[in-house]
Amino acid sequence: MKLKLAFLLALISSAGLIAADAPADAPKGDAPKKAEGKGDKGKKGAPQKPESVDEATWKKFQEASKAAQNDDAVKAAKAKAAEAKTDEEKKAAGKAVMEATKAAILKADASLESVFKALEEARAKGKGKGKGEGKKKDEAAK
Repeated sequence: MKLKLAFLLALISSAGLIAADAPADAPKGDAPKKAEGKGDKGKKGAPQKPESVDEATWKKFQEASKAAQNDDAVKAAKAKAAEAKTDEEKKAAGKAVMEATKAAILKADASLESVFKALEEARAKGKGKGKGEGKKKDEAAK
C-alpha cells in the first residue's frame, strides 16, 4: 500500500514538473486551432480591404460604414430584411440594405465612391472561383 502511494505521488509530481517546463504559448490539449487567412478578418458580411485602397481611405470608409448603421433608411431596410420569409424576399431585402448603406456612406462622404468601385472590381475578379466552379465545368462537358 505504501508503495502504491509513493508511486502515485511520484507520478503526480513529475506531471507537474513536465507541465511547468512547457512553453507558455504552446497549445493546450485538443483546443481547436484557428485557421488564419483572408476570410478570418472582421465579421460575417464585412468587406475586405481591396489592395488598391490605401489604409487612410479604408479607415475613413469603415468609420462612415459604422455611422451609416444609424441612418434611418438603413434601419428601415434592416427591419424589412428581418421580416423576410422566402429566400427571394431575403435576397431582395439584403440588396436593399446594401444599397441603403451605400447611399448613407456616400451621403456622409462622396469621396468614398472610389472604395465602392474597388470593392466591385474585387468581387468581379472573385467571381468564378470557389466550390461551384467544378460543377459548371462538368455541366459544360456534358
